[in-house]
Amino acid sequence: MEKELSRVPRLLSESYNSGLVERLYDSGGSVMLDIIIYLCGNHIRDLFGESWFSIEDFCNKMGYNRTNLQRRLSKEQLKDLFGKRSPHYICKDINGEEISHPIETVFEAALYKLGLENMSYPVSTNEGTSYIFIQILTKFEIRTNFKTKKGTKRLYSATLNNLIKDSVYTLYNLIESQDYRELPSKYRYFYLELSKMIYLIKYKIKTGDAPSYRLTVDQLAKLFNLNFEKNKERKRNVTKVLKGINEHLRFTNFQFKYVKGANDKWAYTVDFEFSQETLDYFDERYTAMFTQRFYSDLLWRYAGLAFPNCAVGRDRVNKVEDIKSDRNLYEDYLAWANSPQNKALKEEVYRENFFRVFGKTPEEFGLTSNAPTVTREPKEFIVKNPPTVTPEPEKII
Repeated sequence: MEKELSRVPRLLSESYNSGLVERLYDSGGSVMLDIIIYLCGNHIRDLFGESWFSIEDFCNKMGYNRTNLQRRLSKEQLKDLFGKRSPHYICKDINGEEISHPIETVFEAALYKLGLENMSYPVSTNEGTSYIFIQILTKFEIRTNFKTKKGTKRLYSATLNNLIKDSVYTLYNLIESQDYRELPSKYRYFYLELSKMIYLIKYKIKTGDAPSYRLTVDQLAKLFNLNFEKNKERKRNVTKVLKGINEHLRFTNFQFKYVKGANDKWAYTVDFEFSQETLDYFDERYTAMFTQRFYSDLLWRYAGLAFPNCAVGRDRVNKVEDIKSDRNLYEDYLAWANSPQNKALKEEVYRENFFRVFGKTPEEFGLTSNAPTVTREPKEFIVKNPPTVTPEPEKII
């Protein structure tokens, strides 16, 4: 069985975004959270622009039933989501006639809602860490024939905030999609907690710390939405849920035991551990090497374009560090990196680094453009995930 590792922004499993995730769940279960995860995976495949996908694509990847996502929401449900708004998707057909399409299905309402929600994003300053709030989706589009009553296939394009796209390269955890989509939706947020545990435990092993991760029963009860007054019942049901989750998992299995936490009279804290086999499984190996090299090289090339008087060498190195440390300069870089500008240069950077890591060109792996034919066909360079392979050692530069 091949790995199906996917990157998810570490932001989603951090405490400062727990309120956001709770709101998303209250509004539509795990659909909105999973749209973010799905789009992050699309971004890895679509490095230079926007990609198009169908609801079937989303369902196959994330484990949903298409009929459920195409269900129309009631007026009361739409009011709960959008208040007095009556959201519509406005576009023009090929004749220039304006079309107003009501947003009323579970899936399209989730996309629209993500455009209204903000995510907390940490920013390091000389005084410490502060938080800014960034819009999750900056736009989304629909391509279909709205005038026919037939079941015309719809294609969607949704654009994540550039800072969220950036986190897929710089601040991410790994999930195994084969496990993730098998979990009941109410436990998927906990799976993101598992992905964070794996990342932190691997880090602890490197630093010589104890390879475990702890959460209290109360923290887990909140994650699982378990409301029991008595501690004994809360603990018993947390145990039941953890065992049930483990039964759904094939690649992310964990071990847990109860221990006494600081100042605890009873063993009311859960200590999580993972086998070495599981920890080793969550390793992208050469794919991670490639994306890191590609993204670093892309910033290096951008510095040369944006600051042409900056000489190659120490001056360019310093300029790259200036861009990284200045929020405005870095966001300018992200705007360029996620645009069709200098497409040929970006493709060149991609191909060069791909060959240096994998020893072959993208075409030799069958990685070609897969943009669908639509009314206005996306022209950005789109590639699939580079496969996890073990190239000949001498081919790695």
